[in-house]
Amino acid sequence: MEAGSGVSMRDGLKELLQEQITQRYLDSPDFNGVDATLLVGAARDLPVDAEELVVELVTEGAVYANFGHEMTNPHIMGFSHQGAGANYAEVIRRGGVTGAILYPTKKTLAEVGAGSRYPSAPFSAALALGAGQLDSVFFRAEVLAKYREDPRYDYTLDIGGEIRAREGTPLDTYLTTFSIGFHPNPKEDEIVVGVPLRYLHDLSANEQSYWKSFEHDHQDWVLHPDWVRPHLMGEFPERLSPYSALLEEMKLVSEICDAIGWPRLYRNLYARENRPTDFGYPIRPTKRELNNFIEQLNKMLIDNMRNEFFAQARVDATEERRDGEGNVYKAQRGTIAMLKDFMEKTVRVDPDGAVPHADATLRLIRKKRSAVAHDIKDNEYDPSVWREQTMLVKDAYRAVLTIRQLLQSHPKAASIKVPRLLEEQAVWPF
Repeated sequence: MEAGSGVSMRDGLKELLQEQITQRYLDSPDFNGVDATLLVGAARDLPVDAEELVVELVTEGAVYANFGHEMTNPHIMGFSHQGAGANYAEVIRRGGVTGAILYPTKKTLAEVGAGSRYPSAPFSAALALGAGQLDSVFFRAEVLAKYREDPRYDYTLDIGGEIRAREGTPLDTYLTTFSIGFHPNPKEDEIVVGVPLRYLHDLSANEQSYWKSFEHDHQDWVLHPDWVRPHLMGEFPERLSPYSALLEEMKLVSEICDAIGWPRLYRNLYARENRPTDFGYPIRPTKRELNNFIEQLNKMLIDNMRNEFFAQARVDATEERRDGEGNVYKAQRGTIAMLKDFMEKTVRVDPDGAVPHADATLRLIRKKRSAVAHDIKDNEYDPSVWREQTMLVKDAYRAVLTIRQLLQSHPKAASIKVPRLLEEQAVWPF
């Protein structure tokens, strides 16, 4: 700087460094930082120690030096960064900023009005203002309704979920991954949807505004740990959801039937790519939502059973009944009754009452389904649906588990390897 300008070369370079770090962050498509080694190296021929200036910027809380000490990848600001004092201490511990990736702090970004770059995209604006890319926002689950009910999208909701646009659908209207919320209070049974800001940034401004309108009043959930493990930590999940466990157990029942040479118990399987779009956590606590789920369970677990299986198991397919005039006739038995006979004939020891529980569960599903089928009621909003559906799917999973375990007692079933999570019954209780 020229003499008398009021700004020394040292102050001018310091200001320029801060501007460069801020501008590169805002101009990068993924809000990335600047490599400190390259930035300092570019000023090596100047009669000013650029690294010393960067350290001053850190001390002042204008710049953040990310060594990957809070998250493995320093090129991603995963979570809101630590304060200036703690960051300066990290710089001193490492002997300087060499190896760090530099980011503007929230203070710096607020001073330049960075959020104004995204006037209609609130989640992009949050990143522009320095929020962590993995800082998550939680939404009322009904935000997913328009995707689930639109045939142009492939939609799933389990521990993790995804929305993918089919061919011909605008590609700015989908999320490839999100999590259900996990609440520290075990009594909290509402289903909410959590999405890291980085994925929300991929949405168009219109879609961001749509999601913003469903933002939950409370943000004290966290992303489900078994979503975090595979998506953010590169680890395997520790458990299955009861929804996935039920479908996988049905698949395993069929594999065991094949191995022992019996007709399959279930006519159709629904695991993985065959999973119905709306077989998962409810997105609205309404009677209609619950009734639709009960109808699904009835179709999957009761109407889906085949008489050929029971013939092979030597279970009577008919029973004597009397008509109104006292005449005796042979009538087809229901699949639940035949399944009960099969289970009772097969079980040896049942101290926990697994067989009666399985029978009672299927009869309850049938009863609830019949009540819905023969009654006309207006839809009703009822928060108890969250818990009632959870209890139903857990009991249904236990029923299919019991069937699988009984079939597994057949000598020829030894060739079937049961996946570890199913063998250990590692299933989340919600």
